[in-house]
Amino acid sequence: MDSRRNGFTMVEMVVTVAILAIMAAIALPSYTKLIANNRADSETNDLYQALNYTRIEAINRGLSVRITPATAGAWTGVLNIALSSGGTTLRVIPGMSSQAKLAFSTTAAYIEFNNLGGLTFPASALNLTYTQGTVTRSLGVCLNGRIVLSGTCT
Repeated sequence: MDSRRNGFTMVEMVVTVAILAIMAAIALPSYTKLIANNRADSETNDLYQALNYTRIEAINRGLSVRITPATAGAWTGVLNIALSSGGTTLRVIPGMSSQAKLAFSTTAAYIEFNNLGGLTFPASALNLTYTQGTVTRSLGVCLNGRIVLSGTCT
């Protein structure tokens, strides 16, 4: 029986491992960028849904409802959605990742929607910019209450 049929030679194994290592080195940066983009999309979608929930609750209840950070000014932390009158908490939104930053076009201690779904506070359209590393996303809250994902209110 021929001994060359019993498996791979050492040279074949080294060449195969080298090719796999090169392919992994090429793919790894793309993979980490994909993960960063997915995290940014996920966190901006969570904020978008929280703002939409706040607006819908204001319309359904016929009362003003606001979303505020649990820690003053820390919009990337835990967010509370509550009735403006009485302060009854309706929902608590978990915080974003520790590397995330959120910039506002206008300083806002809270965001409030009235019973018609319009933006009550702040008194002007609000544009938010989410940043995590090199990834940025934008979100707009218009005066009529419309929330624009991947855009701004003009």
